[in-house]
Amino acid sequence: MPTSATGIPRASCLTVHALAPRRCSGGFTLLEILVVVVIIGVLISFAVLSVSRPDPLREEARRLAALLELAADEAVLQSREFAVEFTADGYAFLAFDGKQWNAMEEEMAFRSRRFPDGTVVDVAVEGEAATLGAAPQSGAEEDKDQDAPATGPRIFLLSSGEATPFTVTLRRSGELHGYEIAGDTQARIRFHEPGSDD
Repeated sequence: MPTSATGIPRASCLTVHALAPRRCSGGFTLLEILVVVVIIGVLISFAVLSVSRPDPLREEARRLAALLELAADEAVLQSREFAVEFTADGYAFLAFDGKQWNAMEEEMAFRSRRFPDGTVVDVAVEGEAATLGAAPQSGAEEDKDQDAPATGPRIFLLSSGEATPFTVTLRRSGELHGYEIAGDTQARIRFHEPGSDD
């Protein structure tokens, strides 16, 4: 191996080039490392997106909890009495006009909603399990001599800031545990997911 006048072997680190000296590199450039990091990040994001699919029951349970909080706040702000009525397949928000309870269909946030198919609903009002009725049929003939009975248990959200203590559990048919929404007498709403330690 030829050596230079300084005693450093020529072929080891420096290559004599006509225009500029070039150093031998033993590692990766910053650009190469960044490209690899970006590729790994893209692959991980695809893996996460393919694994995490939206759960309609979870979304509906979270929506119900948020709507209950909103209704409790609106009852105080508007000095109105609100209620939520549950059926086996959904729920509706009601407002008291001084004489009777009316569905709040004109307000988009408080329109009637249906639970996803295959949902089992358990409602306890003031610690007592409630029986859920069927949703009223639109256009059904009602007996004019009788007031229409409530189709399901009602949770009252009062203008004083008080509420009926309740627990609503939404679960899939065949499962023991589900999403739990609970409220106390001060209209504090709590959301609990299955498997969480809360």
